[in-house]
Amino acid sequence: MQFSCVSSDLAKGVNIVKRAISSSNNAPIFSGVHMVLAGNELNLVGMDVNFTMNLVLQVNGATDGEILVPAKAIGELLARFDGDDTLTLSQGENEKELTIEAVKARGQYHIPLMDPAEYPALPTIGQEHVLTLSEEVIGSLIRSTVYACSTDDSRPLYTGVLLEKRGTELTAVGTNTHRLAIKTAVLENGDDSEFSMLIPARVLKEIGANLNGDLPEDVVLCQERRQIMAKVGDLKIISSLIEGNFPDFRKPIPPSFNNRTVFNRTDLEKAIQRVALFSQSDYNIVRLSLEADHMVLSSAVSDMGQGQEIVACTTTGSSLPLNIAFNSRYFTDFFKNCGTDQISLETNTSLSPALLTPAGDESYKYIVTPVRVIF
Repeated sequence: MQFSCVSSDLAKGVNIVKRAISSSNNAPIFSGVHMVLAGNELNLVGMDVNFTMNLVLQVNGATDGEILVPAKAIGELLARFDGDDTLTLSQGENEKELTIEAVKARGQYHIPLMDPAEYPALPTIGQEHVLTLSEEVIGSLIRSTVYACSTDDSRPLYTGVLLEKRGTELTAVGTNTHRLAIKTAVLENGDDSEFSMLIPARVLKEIGANLNGDLPEDVVLCQERRQIMAKVGDLKIISSLIEGNFPDFRKPIPPSFNNRTVFNRTDLEKAIQRVALFSQSDYNIVRLSLEADHMVLSSAVSDMGQGQEIVACTTTGSSLPLNIAFNSRYFTDFFKNCGTDQISLETNTSLSPALLTPAGDESYKYIVTPVRVIF
């Protein structure tokens, strides 16, 4: 095999697919990047047991072939070339090493290879269900929900986002059982089909990281049985879906609220960041005391001190004043992803779930469970 390319292109491609490789995987074969050259197309593949990433790069091909090169070795080497350097990668017949020659660096490097014959074939996914989404739609669904997922692998059901299609309506749901993010989009070319899939947050984060805002392309999701493939430009991401029955996400949402508070996102976000410095590190608790025209934020820890701020707001309702406490990080996570300056907070009692929404946007709902504290 032999081809040449610009260093930055190959470095970026290798860096993308090697994210599929688990650092804790005990199977040595999965520690490599599989490279298959056919003409001027170079297929790069990285995988572990349940996750695969396949990227196609355009290169100057000379001799077709395939190799399996250790991801760590080639990744670290490529990161040290100037981005505009021209590299030639070659493997001679019966040779067990990859030779890399750099024009600008005037260097030659040799990396021992692994046996590509032992590398698993790229999984193939049928088209039992297919969704074609614009970058704007899939990006919004991901940003609005994936941060709310659990990172606790012992509770796999909550480490992914539920994608539910009901006719022309597509709903994404992320939760860790203490907070719940729900984002709904209307499909322009939807049909009457109904289905759902529980997609690992890892898959959605990779989709989001590879969206091209400058030259947006549609993202295609194909599901067959318990697997999903996402096609983002020249990148394919293949993964097992999360198995299990996702709980009814509509059930925790109260049917009505007694109070509605409207405030400026930036004002409250900055205040929370300051006051939270005096909260307990494990729970980041901040207390809110809601009044008609302002809210008081406070937090205190005996060995750190205390903080208090007053933020202007407009509250209407029948349950004022109201004292309520939250994990402050749950609020700031929402603020980073809501996309608006005006936020609505709807509440009932100090211990019942509260609803955050971007003012005027009914397509995005964020439910937060209060923390029981003494005011």
